Amino acid sequence: MKVIYAGFSKTGTKTMTAVFHEFGYNTYDWLENSWYNGKDWVKIIEENGGTVEDFRRMLKGVDAVADSPCYIFWEEILEAYPEAKIIMSVRDEETWLRSIRKQVDSLAYEPFTSACGHAVLGSTIKWPWSIFRYNPTVWLHNYRVHNNYVLQNAPKDKLLVYDFKDGWGPICEFLGEKVPTNKPFPHANIGASILKDYMENHPIMKRMMREAMFTLGVLTLIGAYGGYKVYQNPASIRGWINAAMTRFKFW
Repeated sequence: MKVIYAGFSKTGTKTMTAVFHEFGYNTYDWLENSWYNGKDWVKIIEENGGTVEDFRRMLKGVDAVADSPCYIFWEEILEAYPEAKIIMSVRDEETWLRSIRKQVDSLAYEPFTSACGHAVLGSTIKWPWSIFRYNPTVWLHNYRVHNNYVLQNAPKDKLLVYDFKDGWGPICEFLGEKVPTNKPFPHANIGASILKDYMENHPIMKRMMREAMFTLGVLTLIGAYGGYKVYQNPASIRGWINAAMTRFKFW
């Protein structure tokens, strides 16, 4: 592990991931953590917590991490990989609050996303609409506590507090990398476009979409076959319905 981006969600996490990719770092962002370590993160956040060994196993061979839930657990990751450096950035609170709300509203929810929301924002999902309850007081509190905790507790010789307006220079110097020539500094996920960007460019998302299309195709074939069998023998569906009604005492 070379570097942990400890900045909160919507403080340039996707831009920082693009920077790490430019350096050739194997980077685990939100989607990689969901795909490869989702079940582990759910257990850590919602159930039993995690050990140093858990973090070493989950992030073995990874050069950099960014976004949720890694920045919440930057200290545990640093304990597992003490050679890592830490970068963070702080954003204006009101701008951040508007941005994080827009981001949250654009996400699809499943166990990993739900667990991240609990750890990061302290919010529960409002069922059956599957959206996080918007609580600006709690969200801003968590944002302030996180930022202050990192600034106060991260080892000073390992921490870079970064302003994205400064471009390549400070990051390259901090990480010992050459400044990319004729390469503009990246700006990713502008306007909370993460889902669109992932669907168009990310190999994991493309794989997920292919698998979803395959699953949909299989279910369509199963449904068509079932419909054909019912068409051949309409009495069979009536018998099934009667059995179900009797079993669950609907009459």
